Amino acid sequence: MRVSLNWLKEFVDINMSPEELGRVLTIAGFELEELIDLRSQADGVVVGKVLERSQHPNADKLSVCKVDIGAEEHLNNVCGASNVRADIFVPVATVGTFLPAINLKLKPTKLRGEPSAGMICSLTELGLEKESEGIYIFEEDNIKPGDDVRPLMGLNEVILDLATTANRADALSMVGIAREVCALTGAEMRLPEIEEQNITANSSLKIDVQESEACMAYIGTVIEGVKVEPSPDWLKWRLEAAGTRPINNVVDVTNYVLLEWGQPLHAFDREKLQQVAGNSDLNIGVRFAAEGEKLKTLDEQERNLATENLLITANDKPVALGGVLGGEETEVDGNTNNIVLEAALFDPVAIRRSSRAHSMRSEASTRYERGVNQVELESACKRAIALLQELAGGNPVAQGMSDNRVDFYSLPAIELRLNRINHLLGAV
Repeated sequence: MRVSLNWLKEFVDINMSPEELGRVLTIAGFELEELIDLRSQADGVVVGKVLERSQHPNADKLSVCKVDIGAEEHLNNVCGASNVRADIFVPVATVGTFLPAINLKLKPTKLRGEPSAGMICSLTELGLEKESEGIYIFEEDNIKPGDDVRPLMGLNEVILDLATTANRADALSMVGIAREVCALTGAEMRLPEIEEQNITANSSLKIDVQESEACMAYIGTVIEGVKVEPSPDWLKWRLEAAGTRPINNVVDVTNYVLLEWGQPLHAFDREKLQQVAGNSDLNIGVRFAAEGEKLKTLDEQERNLATENLLITANDKPVALGGVLGGEETEVDGNTNNIVLEAALFDPVAIRRSSRAHSMRSEASTRYERGVNQVELESACKRAIALLQELAGGNPVAQGMSDNRVDFYSLPAIELRLNRINHLLGAV
């Protein structure tokens, strides 16, 4: 589990260094495999404003730029990027800066006879992309020459890569790690704010769980009017810090909530569901596959389904491998306007068998196989709906639910004696 320290600090106050926090978590059973300090990728890189750009007198593909970095003297910089021009804000690696992504320390030099100090950087040189077509240009309005670029590019971040054991499913979420830190340090917990949703049931969406032991609960929410577009930078940075590739704002919200709460979610394109179902009224079902059924999953692989595969169906037609991976026919894309959001609880054994049948594991199946917190299903669903309203302009209009969870509050109470627990385990 890759833990963003900035994200973690939203839930719990941390008054120790990243190294010390890693040591404390390691002692508690969450071994720190790697500490990744993204700050070092741009240490010494500042915002610069290109004041002038002229053609290099001795090279057709080079430009000579005068750059303001907030110092008394402006830099003379030779740049080979085709997109450099006057009146733009760019990241500038100052003289003496070491860029670990390209293993280069900046020093004054001459390029084709023209003096050059520092470097106007691309995302590649800052370790944010493998390949870049040109230099990075800031679009923010409230920046000035000399500002540190790291807060502007998600590089003011430290990531703790923790090894989690199979019995600690709770550690596969930011909320779970935050709870552990609270227990270890005595700090108070701040859970994300959950907005209440007043969504009525609608006859156009029905939930039919045929395998209640394999699917203890299923919530389907129709959200209309979503605008699919790239996610805001903060969301992209959070996902990238966790090792997840940003796709679009709708899919990114589902991945964000998975990482935050440990609750997998999936978004279907409603119109595509209706097309597969052959009807505008949807009956979302959960059942095991029959022999001979096939499903093309999001990884573009056509799967020959086995009887141990748990399926999500639309009017009994397969649309996803439950708890493992969605289907290609119903994926969200740039033309999507309305979605059906899935939030469900699946049996760990059923998901393990289903994923092994195809030698396939996903972020969702990894969590379902270990066990997802049954109590927080509704909280994670509401959190996702609120984010989809905020980031994609969605409007939740209908919701259906099947709930076969055990009512733990109705079970007989078991008396625990504190003195006996301390006798067996030792007092803290």
